[in-house]
Amino acid sequence: MNAFGVDWLRWWEAGRLETSVGLEFKRQEQEYLTRWKNIVQRVVWDYCDRHSLKRPNRCTTVQPSGTKSLLTSASPGWHPPKAQRFLRRITFRKNDPVALACIDYGYNVIPSQSDKDEQGNLLNDPFDPRCTEWLVEIPVAVPWADLPGADEIDISQFSAIAQLDFYMQVQKFYCSHNTSATIELRENEIDDLGIRIYEAIKGDEGYISAALLSRFDDHQTFPRLPFEPIARQQYEQFMQEVEHRRKTSDFHLALSRYDSEAGRDSLLSGDFLEAGPAGCDSDKCLYPEQKSV
Repeated sequence: MNAFGVDWLRWWEAGRLETSVGLEFKRQEQEYLTRWKNIVQRVVWDYCDRHSLKRPNRCTTVQPSGTKSLLTSASPGWHPPKAQRFLRRITFRKNDPVALACIDYGYNVIPSQSDKDEQGNLLNDPFDPRCTEWLVEIPVAVPWADLPGADEIDISQFSAIAQLDFYMQVQKFYCSHNTSATIELRENEIDDLGIRIYEAIKGDEGYISAALLSRFDDHQTFPRLPFEPIARQQYEQFMQEVEHRRKTSDFHLALSRYDSEAGRDSLLSGDFLEAGPAGCDSDKCLYPEQKSV
């Protein structure tokens, strides 16, 4: 968006058609992606040469959109964000040090989708004894949300074909690994997308793989989604509430305090905190493969 402007977003909205304007955008994308691919390779190889390390044969990749990228306002991967502004809900175990630090920082915490009462209703009190997991709600706005005209475009309506088209650009002109891609589609797009993927494979266009995710126009189909699109007014209201609840402006200090307390309690009890990513934080399952008996 910062490179190409709102007209580029409007081209996405129209389906990334190969008009004269569209072909020029594609040329600029190719130039942009190739430039960064070359920069990555040059810098990595230079580093390896200076430290007497073997040069890798592949350098560039795109992982799925992750929490760290979203919270640092970096790009959430190759694909469009869920909306210009949204609530990001991140799952933690109850009383997790990071979640406790988030509370001090002003973010709202609610029980997860798995925590229910005896009648199957979702719990609302995160400190209910029956609650085992927390969702930390973080209002997020993409860096270009306030660009003139950006609010007029509904990103959720971008077609599956348009998403695949940009995936192919990234795969051909940036990635030397596979691009980890999740294409969101509606039921009426299945046939057209299937045909386009078949053509890309048959024509040896560079397609490797992509995950498919059903898209629902009714955001309330599932409660407490990981991403919930919100309007500008809602975003501003949520941010005001965060500021009102905030007990400290130093997140790292709050985290250090809770992390130290949790570590001390674990040592005293003989239990140790889990470390590392969750099993599904990657495009590859991190759990060990189960061997059949």
